[in-house]
Amino acid sequence: MPKENYSSAALLQRHRAFWRLEDTGRPLVGVYLGSYLTDVIYRVANENELLLPGQLDPELFIDALIEDCRATQNLEQDLIIPLQPLSSVPWLEGMLGCPIRVQAQSVWAEPALAKGMPLETFEPRWCQEWLDAALRFVNALIAKCSPFYPVAGPFLRGPADIIAAMIGTDRLCYELIDNPSQIHRLARISTEAWVKVSRQIIPLIPPWMGGYVFGARWIYAPDKSTYCSEDTTVLLSPAAYRKFFLPYNRIIAQEYPYGFWHRHSTSTQHLLDLLDLNPGWAIEVTMDPTGPQVSEILPILQRIQQAGRTLIVFGLNDPDEVGRLVAGLSPRGLCVTVQADTEDQARQLLAAGRRACGTNYCSSKSIPGI
Repeated sequence: MPKENYSSAALLQRHRAFWRLEDTGRPLVGVYLGSYLTDVIYRVANENELLLPGQLDPELFIDALIEDCRATQNLEQDLIIPLQPLSSVPWLEGMLGCPIRVQAQSVWAEPALAKGMPLETFEPRWCQEWLDAALRFVNALIAKCSPFYPVAGPFLRGPADIIAAMIGTDRLCYELIDNPSQIHRLARISTEAWVKVSRQIIPLIPPWMGGYVFGARWIYAPDKSTYCSEDTTVLLSPAAYRKFFLPYNRIIAQEYPYGFWHRHSTSTQHLLDLLDLNPGWAIEVTMDPTGPQVSEILPILQRIQQAGRTLIVFGLNDPDEVGRLVAGLSPRGLCVTVQADTEDQARQLLAAGRRACGTNYCSSKSIPGI
């Protein structure tokens, strides 16, 4: 980072101000450059092969993770990129017995429930080898990269996503109606597994500059932090989400003082229900290419801010849309992460995020030294 390195007091102060909803004159602005490093999995498995936990030797991937991190460091941005176990790997799904297959340059969980098997007889099979692989990966990152880089834990999905993986998305939709008690049972099992795994991994991670950086959205927090995703809730009505998954999401969010909840712009129907979760967790919205435009989603994002919650918006790749977003929101507790294919595009998008600030909400105040 040309003007501020990772350890600069001014940069860390900007991140602390994000959590405190302080006015820094503009939001946190960052960029995701390139791919999700999904294709590196071909170093250990071929297309359509099952991926086994023993194949995930950290030493085969750490250098690629560092290089990906350095590529983004060359850009002048506000975010702090940690090193974490491969985010494309469905770690928790593997721990709960799902076969994990390499396909289309990524890694996917296949159902653990046999076709036609009654849900009442299904018991997820715990696979300790997958937890051991995750622990091995985290410990290797710590040994090789800390304290030069912050380290984050693996991506652990939430109960709706885990159940969809274990029994199949179609089966989930039917069983929500036909067998609600079994969906609650599986949601409880998935939540308990999330808590069990995170409690074994997150305490291993050493603090970095007095705090922690969570994966995927790269924000520094003054205490332990993580994140969670519930993409499958796009299929649910607000009432169904509140009945089946919101209670378990509450349990997860209470585990750590900081974090973020991931949603897509195509699943805003229960976005405001996330306001019921631990207020230390930000609400993150990924803008889908086929989803609503900024002008359509702004009102609900404004309501999140008006409720006093931190907000992360990810994935915009059009400078005009970035400008509209930042102009329509308060910079207090706002992080905007754009997505670019090249460094030139990244710089253009970053500039759009900073230039737009001031039209509607931004004050002239700023943190000294920034």
